[in-house]
Amino acid sequence: MKNLFDFATRELSQDAFLRWLFENCKEPELKNAAGDLLKEFCGIDENEIKAIVTTAQWCSIDISVWITLKDDSKAALFIEDKTYSEEHEQLERYDTYIKRCENEYHRIYKIFYKTDIVREEEEKRIAETKDENKWRVYSIEEILPFFEKYVGAKNLILRQYAEHVVGIYRATQNTDMPEKSDTPIDYLKWIAYFENTVIPQLSEYRNKCKFLVTKAGPYPYVYMSIGKSGYNKAVPTLEIRSRDCLPVLSDCSKRYFNVRFLCYNIPPADILQQQTLIDRVKTSGYFETKGMVLHRNGKDNYFPKQIGYSPKNMTVKNESEFLQKIKEYIEYYLELLQDWE
Repeated sequence: MKNLFDFATRELSQDAFLRWLFENCKEPELKNAAGDLLKEFCGIDENEIKAIVTTAQWCSIDISVWITLKDDSKAALFIEDKTYSEEHEQLERYDTYIKRCENEYHRIYKIFYKTDIVREEEEKRIAETKDENKWRVYSIEEILPFFEKYVGAKNLILRQYAEHVVGIYRATQNTDMPEKSDTPIDYLKWIAYFENTVIPQLSEYRNKCKFLVTKAGPYPYVYMSIGKSGYNKAVPTLEIRSRDCLPVLSDCSKRYFNVRFLCYNIPPADILQQQTLIDRVKTSGYFETKGMVLHRNGKDNYFPKQIGYSPKNMTVKNESEFLQKIKEYIEYYLELLQDWE
């Protein structure tokens, strides 16, 4: 049977699962799993609970868990839930709403729950929120131990969520070049591949370039961006997209290879050197430039987003050749950008 959570990949689906789990904490098939989370998040034993109610989107917070204990005292658990997106500085705002609950709910707990890796910059933002009662971070590494023991659970929903969590964790540890770029699990595998395998093999460029790997917002691919280091402003970059590196249909050992030379968010003050760069790219022979948009709506477009790309339908025979091609294009890029101020 296919896993429900392979289709229900959005945060709202995960919100619904967690609410369902907490509100069924007395059910024999679920009490251990719900109890594990409540004990970890709140230090509250399931046997202490008299009543538990959850709400979605109270003051825009993903999940609020309102707990009445058997001694009639009250506790509140707030969960900001993420699947693949990052925290975007909303926790400070949530803290102002949560403060209003302190008179009635004397025990308040705040959890940032993310079924993906929480990277250093994101964790730092969360830690720097002003309220003394900090949000505690649970990334996929911390979530895994709670659920992996339920991959054989009798309850179908719990079992499939546990399998889903295990699958996510394995994807985040991936080191092999993925063969697809279709699903959220594929995207996690590509991110892990770029970070765990590709970037470590580009160590000779560590002091020359900055590397960024991320999902492309709502678009169905992951990209690795390569930018010349030493600037406190946007500069032209190279970009390698997962969907441009898939196997050739007739031979899974052979891959397509495409590198894009991009100019995003270039400051207006750099317009002249961007034009010089475009001229150099056109004559370099390293990149194709056909289809570059220089005019739009009757006006000169001084900031074309794409100024070059590797020859179309270029292929590599194996992963070693793939990595070698990346290095070649980094060298071309650095050569073309050597005079960028």
